[in-house]
Amino acid sequence: MKKIRLVIVFLCLLSSAFFLLSCASTPEVDREEILSRGDTREVRGRIFVSPTAKQRVYQKVAVMPFRAPVELAGSSISDMFATEISRTYKYQLVERSQMEQVLGEQALGLKGVTENVIAMKIGKILGVQGVIVGTVPEYGSKASGKAELSAIGINVRMIDVSDGSVVWSFTDTAISDKPVSLSAFANRMVRNMVDQLTQEWIKSGDTMAANIPPPQIIASFGKIRGTIIDILPDSPKEVTGYIILRSRSEKGPYQEVASLENTGSKTIRFEDQNLLDAETYFYKISAKVRSGFTGMPVEPIKITTAGPPGAITGLTAQSGIIRKVALAWQPSPDPNTKGYFILRKTAETPWAKIQTLENPTQSSFTDQGLEDNKTYSYRVTTYNVVGSESPPSQVVTATTKGAPSSPQKLEALSKQARKVPLMWTPVLEPEVKGYAIYRAMKAEGPFEKIAFVEGKEQSKYTDGGKKGYFSDEAALQDDTPYYYKVRAVNVVEVESPDSPMNPAVTKPVPGPVTGLTANQFEVKQVSLQWQPNPEKDIVKYELFRGESPNAIDKQVLDAPASNPQAVDKGLKDGTQYYHKIRAVDQDGLKGKLSEAIVSTTKPLPKKPQGLKVLLEGSQVKLNWQPNPEPDIAKYIISQKGFLFWDKIGESTETGYLFTGEMKKGKTLTFRIIAVDKTNLESEASEEANITIP
Repeated sequence: MKKIRLVIVFLCLLSSAFFLLSCASTPEVDREEILSRGDTREVRGRIFVSPTAKQRVYQKVAVMPFRAPVELAGSSISDMFATEISRTYKYQLVERSQMEQVLGEQALGLKGVTENVIAMKIGKILGVQGVIVGTVPEYGSKASGKAELSAIGINVRMIDVSDGSVVWSFTDTAISDKPVSLSAFANRMVRNMVDQLTQEWIKSGDTMAANIPPPQIIASFGKIRGTIIDILPDSPKEVTGYIILRSRSEKGPYQEVASLENTGSKTIRFEDQNLLDAETYFYKISAKVRSGFTGMPVEPIKITTAGPPGAITGLTAQSGIIRKVALAWQPSPDPNTKGYFILRKTAETPWAKIQTLENPTQSSFTDQGLEDNKTYSYRVTTYNVVGSESPPSQVVTATTKGAPSSPQKLEALSKQARKVPLMWTPVLEPEVKGYAIYRAMKAEGPFEKIAFVEGKEQSKYTDGGKKGYFSDEAALQDDTPYYYKVRAVNVVEVESPDSPMNPAVTKPVPGPVTGLTANQFEVKQVSLQWQPNPEKDIVKYELFRGESPNAIDKQVLDAPASNPQAVDKGLKDGTQYYHKIRAVDQDGLKGKLSEAIVSTTKPLPKKPQGLKVLLEGSQVKLNWQPNPEPDIAKYIISQKGFLFWDKIGESTETGYLFTGEMKKGKTLTFRIIAVDKTNLESEASEEANITIP
């Protein structure tokens, strides 16, 4: 080893001298070559990957020192190549110290190995499957104008130790596009080569990487039609995820079933679903790194899925319940149980599923709607969360009890105001808890359940309809037939057959009022009279008024039944009115409106005409034409004051002598109003003026 180290020191001194000489005589570089071979590496090197490379795993590989004009340069670039290869996790590399020992023993030193035979020999000694060898045919500088650009050429390949074949190879030559040290440019060039080589490996399907740590499996177990595997993840900076492969046998073939992302959580869980019941599956799991390579899978993991649940026990069936059978059983202890299937059979029908229960803790079921006094057979199965069904339980049988007896002697009382009282003979059987009341508008139905009467001793109910909060629209109609049936109901809601049907007719409303008459030309009112209704329970009459025959809708007063007359007061003068009337009985039923009758109130007198004012000596005399009305009682004479008209006198004739103040030059203004015997006043006449000379 000491000799080898001395040789290395000597070679370093020799390399430095070589570099100084090469810099002194630097050749000119073609400008086009610089552009086509820049650091951006838009032009790829020549890469070869054997089609058979992906068929074999090269777990352990040795990187030999590359042969170069300067031995130290070849060793340095091979170290760079080893560093970049190790970052891909593709191979597990032999340590440099171990390789140097073997090279020293074989008297090869660091001058590099290029022959396949020698590489195979060294590889077998090192116990590897592949040996990476390379050459550096160019390592120096080229002039470009005043600049010195680095120029490097590298050839590298991996030899299969078993047969000497080339697994892959890469050849590239590049010139820097700006001044940079040879070591820095070599580093970037090697990194670029490994990146391109990695892409080509993945592209060819050679993605197995031997240096990726195998996943750590925390737990694995089966479940219903599935399996669960828990993985303790590596750092997501190194391992990006895990590939899951599955097989029905330990030897395979295995197929990929999942790719899990490493999110950095404490545990990564894989759940495989839709598998077969009680079947064994084998899994291989490998890690995946950021470069796209996957590691060696762990040893096959054997997992068996859960089977179907077991049969339930303790099934019993209770007889003697009305149209029902009560079943009970011991709940399934299987934690994967989802529910139960109830199966039933009779003498006439085969086994059939009649109910699905979705509660795994349920331990009872009541089969309802059965026939009276009939025997039924039952058995129960359980099913799990994926629908797998257990064997059936033992068979149990039960016989139902009959329905209650029908209520008898149903009576329905007619002639009631919007209601029908019902009575029947109660059914005193112990299971009866009450009675269901049914009603129809026709004898043939359909019948609707309108009420339930609690208590088997009850024997009465009054149907008042279904009244709303704000109206009687849902109440029973007047003078309408209704049909009724009653059923006894027992404690399990089983109803008896119908009772005998019985109809009833509700009370009719009062008939229309007849004989309505009205006085004409009354002052501000209309007096009305009518014939009393024949019904004995009339309590009042409602009077309606309108000014149009099509709008007699204002109720103006109520008249007591004992006095068939009324006076509609507070009306307008000389106006035509229409009236109708209806009777209301003691139950609040309102009869139909009578025929309309028209009447007219007395009109006002016409305003006086022909008023004249004359000056006779020292007096002023007023004259006018008489009004046409025969019942004019007087005329009111008014004089116009400063703000208002002042009454100055009355006259039963058509003339008046004014004796008031008369100043010279003053103008006097007068008007006349006619008043009839009922004190109705006309409009004022036209004004008449006179000026005192």
